[in-house]
Amino acid sequence: MLVKALSLWAEGLWFASEGYGEVFVTRLSLQLLMFAGSFVVFFIAVYGPYWLGKRAGQRVPMPLRERLFGDVDKWTVDAALDKWAMGLCLFLAFIAGLIASSRWIYLLHFLYATPFGRIDPIFGKDVGFYIFTLPFARFFVTFTLVAVSLGLLAMVLRLRYEELLRFEESGMEAPLFAARPLLGLLALFLVVLSFAQFWGRYNVLFSGRGILFGAGFSDVYGTLPAFWLLVLTSLAGAGWCLYAMRTGDLKGLRWVFTALFLVWLFGRILFPAALQAFVVRPNERERERQFLRHNIAFTRFAYRLDRVKIQRHPGEPIPAVEELQTHQTALMNIRLWDIDQLLDAFSQLQALHLQYGFSAVDYDRYHIGGRLRQVAIAARELFLPNSLATWVNRHLHYTHGYGVVMALVTEFTGEGSPRCLIKDIPPQGEPEVPLRLRRPEIYFGEFVLPEERRRRQPFVRGRQQPQQQTPTTPPPPSATPPSGSAPQPPASPVAEDQTPSPFTTSPQYTIADFVLVRTKAREFDYPLRGGWKETTYEADAGVPIGSWWRRLLFAARFMDLGLLLNTDITSESRLLMYRRIWERVNAVAPFLLLDRDPYPVITDDGRIVWLVDAFTATGNFPYSAPVSPSLRINYIRNSVKVTVDAYTGEMRFYVFDGDDPLLQTYRKAFPTLFRPRDEMPKDIKAHIRYPQSLFAIQATMLCLYHMTDPDQFYLREDAWEIAQEQSGADNKPSPIRPYYTVMRAPDDGKDRFMLLLPFTPLGKPDKNMMAWMAAHCDYDRYGDLFVYRFPPGKLVDGPQQVEARINADAQISQYFSLWNQQGSRVIRGSLLILPVGNSLLYVEPVYLQAEQIALPEIKRVIVAAGKRVVMGEDLWDALEQLFQVSLRDGVNRRREEGVAKPPAPLPSREKGHAPTKLLLSELLSALREAKDAREQGDWRKFGEALNRAFDLADKLSKQ
Repeated sequence: MLVKALSLWAEGLWFASEGYGEVFVTRLSLQLLMFAGSFVVFFIAVYGPYWLGKRAGQRVPMPLRERLFGDVDKWTVDAALDKWAMGLCLFLAFIAGLIASSRWIYLLHFLYATPFGRIDPIFGKDVGFYIFTLPFARFFVTFTLVAVSLGLLAMVLRLRYEELLRFEESGMEAPLFAARPLLGLLALFLVVLSFAQFWGRYNVLFSGRGILFGAGFSDVYGTLPAFWLLVLTSLAGAGWCLYAMRTGDLKGLRWVFTALFLVWLFGRILFPAALQAFVVRPNERERERQFLRHNIAFTRFAYRLDRVKIQRHPGEPIPAVEELQTHQTALMNIRLWDIDQLLDAFSQLQALHLQYGFSAVDYDRYHIGGRLRQVAIAARELFLPNSLATWVNRHLHYTHGYGVVMALVTEFTGEGSPRCLIKDIPPQGEPEVPLRLRRPEIYFGEFVLPEERRRRQPFVRGRQQPQQQTPTTPPPPSATPPSGSAPQPPASPVAEDQTPSPFTTSPQYTIADFVLVRTKAREFDYPLRGGWKETTYEADAGVPIGSWWRRLLFAARFMDLGLLLNTDITSESRLLMYRRIWERVNAVAPFLLLDRDPYPVITDDGRIVWLVDAFTATGNFPYSAPVSPSLRINYIRNSVKVTVDAYTGEMRFYVFDGDDPLLQTYRKAFPTLFRPRDEMPKDIKAHIRYPQSLFAIQATMLCLYHMTDPDQFYLREDAWEIAQEQSGADNKPSPIRPYYTVMRAPDDGKDRFMLLLPFTPLGKPDKNMMAWMAAHCDYDRYGDLFVYRFPPGKLVDGPQQVEARINADAQISQYFSLWNQQGSRVIRGSLLILPVGNSLLYVEPVYLQAEQIALPEIKRVIVAAGKRVVMGEDLWDALEQLFQVSLRDGVNRRREEGVAKPPAPLPSREKGHAPTKLLLSELLSALREAKDAREQGDWRKFGEALNRAFDLADKLSKQ
C-alpha cells in the first residue's frame, strides 16, 4: 500500500510537469468516489446480514457452539469468529472498491452524458442512454446483487452456526426472530434481481440471434416479454417474502425460486428459440424486414457510412495520352516501395550504428523541388543491445535516437536501393529538399522491437503494453450464408505494419522505461570516426528529480533502487518517463482508442513531431454490427489528433470532430485537455492523413452496408469484399491493404493526398472490380469519403485478374524463373491501382533479395492497362513501352527512332530463337558451377563462374 501511494504521488508529479494536473485530479476524484461508495455499500451489504444473524443468535440459550466446543469459553470463540468475519468483510469490500475504481469511466459517462439526438426504434430512448447511462446502471445493479448475495450467504452461515436454520425435506425452518431478517434480506435480493432484469431487457438491442445484429422478431416478441415476466415474478416473490415475515414461514421459498427458474427457462430460452425456428425462419425475410432496416440505418450511422458519397466511374479499359498528361503529378508519385521492403532496406543501409534501428516506415507528402511528392519517412530510434544494457547505459548514457530517413516512394538508385532525400548521421539532405533538421534527437518515439512489430494490433487503449498477440481474424463469409446466422462483414485487410516477415528477431534489445538527463554523466549523441559526440539535454521537460524525496518517490514508482544509489544525479536532473508514444498518450487519456501507426513530421523549424490518430469508440451502440468477434466495437470516430514532440514529449490534443457526443462528454469532464483544430500549426496541418485502420474498418463494413434496401441486403445481391492481390515471396492471395497515394481527386480536380481501396464481388476475389473507395487526407477536405462504382455491364479487371495476366506472360515468367535461383528470390510488391481519368492503371514493383540478408532491391516495374502488361527497368520505361510515349520529363512525345530508347526485348522461349536458348543454357550452367564452387569453398572458381554468368546475362539483355 505504501509503495502504491508513493507511486501515485510520483504519477501526479508527472502529470503536473506535463501541464495536465487538472486531468489527474479529476480522474483521481472519480476513482476515489467509486472506491469509497463501493467500499461502503459492499461492506454494509455483506457484514450487515452477518451482524443480524449474530444478533438473532444471542436470543438462543443453548446454541450449537456450546455443544461443539464443550468447555471452551463460548465468548472467546464468538470474539474470534467476529474478528475473522470483520476482517474478511473489510478485505472483500476493499477488493470490491478497487474493482469499482477501475470502472471510473462509467461514472464519468453517467455524470457528463451527452445526447446523440438519435432515438432507438424499440424503447424510444436516445442512443446516449445506452452508451452513457446503461453501463453505469448495469454495473451498479450487478455490483449490488453480488454484495447482497454474499450478505445472504453470510447470514445463512451465521444462522446455521447458531443452529437457528434447519434444512428439512419439507423446506427450511427457523424461529420467527431468525426467519424475519432472512426473509427481509431475501426480499431485498429479489428486488435487486428485478432491477437487474429491468436493465437487462435493453440487451435485446445487442442480440446476435438470427440474421442481424440487434433486436429481431424473436427478441422483440419472445425475449422482451420474458424479461417483463421475470421482473414481475421477482417482485411478486419479494412481496411474498415481506408477507411471510408475519409468520416466519420459509417453506414457500422453494416455490418462489422454482417459479423464477421456470420463467427464465421457458421465457428466455425455449420460447424465443421456438419462435425463431417455427415462426421466423420459414418467413425470415418478411419477419425480419423492419428490423433489418434498423440494423442498416444504425450501422451506417455508427461507422459514418451514411456520409459516403457514391458516384459512377466510366471504367474505360486504358487511359488516353491526354489523361496521362493531366495526371502527371499522380504518375510522379506512384508508390513503388512497400513498407516491409523499405523497413528492411533502411535497417540495412541507414541504421549506421549498433544501437540504432527503425520501428516503422510511414508515408507522407512534402513539397520538394516545387512539386507535391509522396515520401516514405522513418525515425532512427534507440534500441540498446542487451550486451550494452548496464544501468548507467540504459538510463544516463544512451538516452535518445537521432534523425530520420526520407526517401521518394517512386525512385530508386541504379542498384535498386531507395533514393534517400534525408539520410546519414548527422542528417544530410538533398539540395532540392527544403527541410533542415535542427533538433534531430528523439527521446520519445515508438520503440517497437522487431518481433513486436510483426504482431501489432491496429488499436491500443488504456495501459495496454505494445506486446500483444495478433487477434484472430474471422474467416470471410460465404456468398450465401446459412439462414439464421447473423451476417459478418468480410475480414478487414491487414494493416501495413502487421504483415509477417520471414526475418524474425529474438528479443536482443532493451528499451528503458525512463532516462535521466542533466546529470553529471554526459549523454551519447551520435557516433563519430573513432569516437562519439556527447550532449546535454537543453529543454525544461520532464520531472525534476534532484531532491531525495522525489528520488524516493520514483524509486518506488519504478521499483528501482538505482535512483537512490546513483551519484550522478544533481539538483538540476530531470526524469523522462512514458517515452513510448502510446503509453504517453494513454497515461493522459486512457478513454481514447489509439491508432498503432503514429508517424513523424518534420516541422518548418526543424523539429520532429509525432502525429497520433485517436478515436472515440464504444461497443454499446444499439443495432450497430460490431467490427468482428475479436474487435467488439460498433461505433467509432476519428475525433482527436495528438501531437507529441520527439524531443520534449509535449502533447497536444486537437479536436477533429466536435460533433461527436462521446468527445463532447470528455470535453465536459476535462475542459483543459482538448484544443480546437484551428490551433494546430500550419506545418502540422499540411501532414495530417486519414488513418488506415479506420478506413479499413469502414471499407469492411461498407462491403455489406452499402446496400440500404433490406430485401437486397438479405439476399446479398450486391455484396462486396476487399480485393485481393498476390504479393511477397510466396505470391499467396491476401486482401489489399489501404494505400496512400497522390492523385488528382475526381471530385474537385486537384492533386491531393488520398487513401484508396478497391472492391470485388463477395466470394469471388478473382473476378472483376466492382468499385473503389477513397478518403481525403488534406486538411480542407479531411474525412470526406466517396465510392466510385463501375457500370454493372462493363468488365473492369480486378487485381487477381491482372495478377493472372502477369503470371501468364511468358517473358515476365522467364525473368522470374531466372532470378529465383539459389541464393536469391523474387518478391512481388503490392499491386497499386491508380485511377487515371476515366480508366485505371495497375502498377506492381518487383524486388530481388538475397536469402542471406534482408536487403530488397527494385529490379523491374510491371505496368498494366486494359489487356496489356509490360515490364520495364523503371516506372517511366514501363509506361513508355505501354503507351508508346515518353513521359519521363512530364512532356508526352511519340516514340521516334533516335528520340527515345526502345525497350530491351525480353528473352523468348519460342522456337526459332536458338541463340537465346543456348545463352540461357550456358547461363544456367555457369550458375550451377558457381553454386558448386561456393559449397566446396573454392572461391576462385566461384568468382570465375559468377563473372561468366554476368557476361552471359549482358548478352541476353542485348538479344
